[in-house]
Amino acid sequence: MKDSLSNYYCNLVKINLKRLKNERKWSITKIALVLGLSESYLGHLLSLKSPKTPSIQLLGAFCERANVPITYFFEEKNSPIN
Repeated sequence: MKDSLSNYYCNLVKINLKRLKNERKWSITKIALVLGLSESYLGHLLSLKSPKTPSIQLLGAFCERANVPITYFFEEKNSPIN
């Protein structure tokens, strides 16, 4: 896979993680506590500037807690992220 394509998908997942956080009005503190992550690490996962990307296991955990399919994280949506 080309680097630019892999970056695209990594960023798309991060954008949709942030979108889910905003839609559910979840704080980073709450998500970190539920998933057993540090707030700092979770902040890096949500940042497009960070090279960190969530694992498939972490995406699965998000899916379980948010009751969304894993495809949620790979959908292109037109609304802006705040």
